[in-house]
Amino acid sequence: MLLRTFALDICLLLLLVLPAGAAIIDSGDGAGNTSAPADDPGWASVGVRGGLTAIHIRNGWVLSANHVAVGPTTFDGIVYEAIPGSTTRLETSEGTFADLKIWGVYPHPPLPDLTIRSSTAQPNGEIIMIGHGRNRGAATDTDNPVVWMPPPDPPNPPKAGYLWASGLTMRWGTNRIDGKWLPHPNDTVSWYAIFDEQGSGYTTDEAQAAVGDSGGAVFFKQGGSWELMGVMHTVSLWPGDPDFPDSGQQFNSALYGNATAVADLSAYRDQILDLTAVPEPGGGLMLLSGVAFLLVTGRGRLRY
Repeated sequence: MLLRTFALDICLLLLLVLPAGAAIIDSGDGAGNTSAPADDPGWASVGVRGGLTAIHIRNGWVLSANHVAVGPTTFDGIVYEAIPGSTTRLETSEGTFADLKIWGVYPHPPLPDLTIRSSTAQPNGEIIMIGHGRNRGAATDTDNPVVWMPPPDPPNPPKAGYLWASGLTMRWGTNRIDGKWLPHPNDTVSWYAIFDEQGSGYTTDEAQAAVGDSGGAVFFKQGGSWELMGVMHTVSLWPGDPDFPDSGQQFNSALYGNATAVADLSAYRDQILDLTAVPEPGGGLMLLSGVAFLLVTGRGRLRY
């Protein structure tokens, strides 16, 4: 669903909010990276929510994109119920809400606490992206009619990349932070990471978010430790698909030069730490007393 369009100075791309997700990777046949990488940033803490993605932070609290619906969330094959009344949307500034929210689950997943990055990432820093969703399909080129059904105005010059295939899979990939995305997409302080061809900027498992990757985790290594630096929430398309005005790219594709928007969690760290400091109780009277406590302390005023 197209929600809104923004100007992107870096590549003049069309910005879309996507309702589902997975990382399309350039390496091999695209079917790999379905278990934790050898240098694991926090694979087990990334789960599935209604076909999309969510992240367990600590104390039974889950973080995702705001346009991901709250509900039962699965980590490592185990379903954890969402606690009614526990949802809070994060703010970019007073009265301006980001495409990010937190809710409680019960019972608490037996997962380690994640470290939220306290300072903004730097351009060229390598990242690991983890998301759940569509698999990689056939290689494509926008001037090849065998694999591409062009809109009225396909990209010029032609762009290469991949179509999406059916099926949903949790997968990780790599990329680099390329710069700040301005103006803030969806009122969310964000970086962007461009899907590069082999050459400058290319990483071993170069990745691009597919339809949504919404709520997917982005990790950045600081010294010898991985930190959760961002949440995937938006992607861009090249400017002609008739279903998306001003787009020249099929909605079912990932082309080189596309970009993934990553919410910069350093801008929301204080809110996240405050909201997740106390374990969210669950079930029966415990649930009711927990919600009352949150309202009394003022943490319920932005709940949805």
